[in-house]
Amino acid sequence: MIEKTSTILVIDDEPYMHLTLDAMLAGADYHVEFADSGMQGLEKAREIHPDLIILDIMMPNMDGFEVCEQLRADPELAEVPIFMLTSLDDRQSRLTGLSVGADDFIIKPIDDLELRTRLKVLKGVNRYRHLREERENLNIALEELKIKNNQLQQLSRQVLAVQETFSRNLALELHDEIGQIITGLRYILEQPARDNPTQLEQARAVTDELLKRVRDLTLDLRPTVLDDFGLNAALDWYLRRFSQQSGLSILHNLDPFSERRVDKIIETTVFRVAQEALTNIVRHAGAKEANLTLTIDADHLQLSVLDSGCGFDPARVSPGRSSGLSGMQERANLAGGFFYLQSTPGEGTLILLDFDITSEE
Repeated sequence: MIEKTSTILVIDDEPYMHLTLDAMLAGADYHVEFADSGMQGLEKAREIHPDLIILDIMMPNMDGFEVCEQLRADPELAEVPIFMLTSLDDRQSRLTGLSVGADDFIIKPIDDLELRTRLKVLKGVNRYRHLREERENLNIALEELKIKNNQLQQLSRQVLAVQETFSRNLALELHDEIGQIITGLRYILEQPARDNPTQLEQARAVTDELLKRVRDLTLDLRPTVLDDFGLNAALDWYLRRFSQQSGLSILHNLDPFSERRVDKIIETTVFRVAQEALTNIVRHAGAKEANLTLTIDADHLQLSVLDSGCGFDPARVSPGRSSGLSGMQERANLAGGFFYLQSTPGEGTLILLDFDITSEE
């Protein structure tokens, strides 16, 4: 059944054909438009986007074959069904019409029953319009999705930047304000030394420990070496410090003197993942040794952390332990990186982080 919204464009230079087709199709369930030349037909087709074109072959200046070729070359009209209208009932004309993209042929003089039968055989004369609209909607949706993805990526990077700014500010506050308060407290506690020296020594020891904890917390929140000297130097400093504190032997392959810098968000993400991975080894793996490798070349930055501890089945990991793994993966994904985890019970764990840094050059 042809819908009332369907439009047929007739391109024919003979006025009597316009009258004939108008009379044959009068009262039908579709709208008919006319053009009296090939050039006018092309212009009208681009204007109204018809659902079917009935095209005469024998026209002056631009014949039906050329019009059909131009219609098929236009992405907006390439899939419009085309019936070629001709008085030439020869094999060569049909072959030529098919070669330029015609869908069917109607022979002059037109038989009313034949015309209506061919229109019915054409399954859904408005299929082109629906296809075009669907493609347009799909292109719009894809473009909107692309924009949303870009916005989400930018927002994710902003979230990471805000988190690190917060850590930096908190570290400065701990160092400058709380540290100063504790230093003042230590000075005050030294005053009654003549009355109770034992109490003074205990208070001094507690204050020294508190100062040490504040310094450690400050460094963990935001090591200034990462901002000042980059990822290689920051990891070299952190691995030595972490190894001393935890007792974990860390074999590492990195160049602490490398001056290569990449995006700050990537550097921070890699540093945080290394921190979390080493902390997990100490807490859960039962390993005495770990291996950390950082490579930075023209295209990629890769971090790998390997241990020979107890390992685990990633599919059956407990929620408490998975939170650290999920955090590493989420942080890597938000920064635009690839996170890979491999672990087998009794065979240790491998964590791999990869960033495409081609655009960083």
